[in-house]
Amino acid sequence: MQHLANSHAPVLLDKIINIIQMNFQPPNDLVVFDGTFGGGGYTSRFLELGWQVFACDLDPLAKNYLPDGESSCFHFEQNNFADYIFTFPDSFFDVIVLDLGFSSNQLAYSQRGFSYFNSEEVLDLRYNPYMGLSAWEKIRSLPSSRDLQKILYQYSGEILSSRLADPLYNLAKKYPNLTVGQVVTELTKAIPKKWMRRKPAIFSRIWQALRIWVNDEFGSLEKFLNIAPSKLKPSGLLMIVCFHSLEDKLVTSFMRHMAKPQEIDEFGNKQQTFKLLTRKAITPEVVEISQNNRSRSAGLRVLQKLG
Repeated sequence: MQHLANSHAPVLLDKIINIIQMNFQPPNDLVVFDGTFGGGGYTSRFLELGWQVFACDLDPLAKNYLPDGESSCFHFEQNNFADYIFTFPDSFFDVIVLDLGFSSNQLAYSQRGFSYFNSEEVLDLRYNPYMGLSAWEKIRSLPSSRDLQKILYQYSGEILSSRLADPLYNLAKKYPNLTVGQVVTELTKAIPKKWMRRKPAIFSRIWQALRIWVNDEFGSLEKFLNIAPSKLKPSGLLMIVCFHSLEDKLVTSFMRHMAKPQEIDEFGNKQQTFKLLTRKAITPEVVEISQNNRSRSAGLRVLQKLG
């Protein structure tokens, strides 16, 4: 039973469904992996279509949005998508889907400082608050602000990273349970006046960098990408929705590599094991963006296993 309102809108869902239905004729009895359950938007549609779904989410908040009642077609585990998919046999799934976007429910209900507007919340930023160190704990454990500067720039590309690292590092060293409001106040002082109109974008990038670092998002994604293709059945689809250039670059590079001929048969012909179905990322239509502004930066990439 749901206890919290579901404010998260699934992104590019209709396009995902269309691609699946085009590649499976008829699209019946599919086995699907939903590695980022979130508010359950993808899973709900998959179940409506009669597909079997294995879903997971690292955030315990996701359990508020599980379908009511038990079903032999739905299986959920609170886990990291890279660790969960590892538990399945090879050639198990018809479709593997990841939506790497940030859930609106986490902004609204998590109390973990995911939004720089929530001034009273502690700067935690962990998807699972029972695992690892919070953001402020990780910052204060660094040897120097120089290390923080490298992290901020690596995961955001923010050109003011060097200017903002010092005050953020000093705050974390000084105050346990550092709050979002304290961070916003101090970083605002460090932003030059000529950059002040870009403050929302600057803060968004800093929060993005900290969140990626705290949750080791790229480490999980790389681990997942190395495992997922083997879990696909022949003709299976790996579908990943990215929201910023860093993760999109990682996914695109991996898919292009997989789509290159990997083996040579006994006659010397190069054998292609995977096919890239999206030379360019599939993006939302104007209508979807008007209904869900957060979808504007989404891009879907699809890799198909041949055979």
